[in-house]
Amino acid sequence: MNKEDIILNLAKENNGIITTKEVVSKNINKIFLTRLVKNGKLERIKKGLYVLPFTWGDEYFNLIYGNNAVFSYETALYFLNLCQSVPSEYHITVNRGYNGSLRKIKKVKLHFVKKELFDLGIIEIKSPQGQLIKCYNAERCICDLLRNRDNQDIEIIKYAITEYLKNKNKRNLPLLLDYAKKFNVLDDINKYLEVLI
Repeated sequence: MNKEDIILNLAKENNGIITTKEVVSKNINKIFLTRLVKNGKLERIKKGLYVLPFTWGDEYFNLIYGNNAVFSYETALYFLNLCQSVPSEYHITVNRGYNGSLRKIKKVKLHFVKKELFDLGIIEIKSPQGQLIKCYNAERCICDLLRNRDNQDIEIIKYAITEYLKNKNKRNLPLLLDYAKKFNVLDDINKYLEVLI
């Protein structure tokens, strides 16, 4: 099997997506990616990210690939089954001072946080198309919603917290309370817990 075939097989095994990083990790020169694009066997989505032609790809994976970014707020709630509908915007959290390509995408709603809070609650999950992506856990999402409640739909907050509390096997109340202290929303969390538990 030649190197181009190896790359194409890797892409097929990965839902039609291949990255430069994956190719290099197999000790294959990046030039083979260029050749495959030139011959129409791959399409370049953005720097370091390629898909097989006629592949739907993964909108979520493609969006944050190469960015130090995490799906958050309603988008993360959607992935975690704590949201009633697919959000109309992609909610993504980045470090303060971020000035990358996501700022130019109209359907992206960026949320900025201090560097010391950025990594808190990051998990990896599979997107609806099957790729591993980063999003915040339920506890972090709930705290984010309450911290910015003036800019949030109260029904989204209520639904997320109610559904979170219903699932006794997945909820982690000590973690939720720990995050609530760090984000200064402990009083708000306690009000919900008093009513709903």
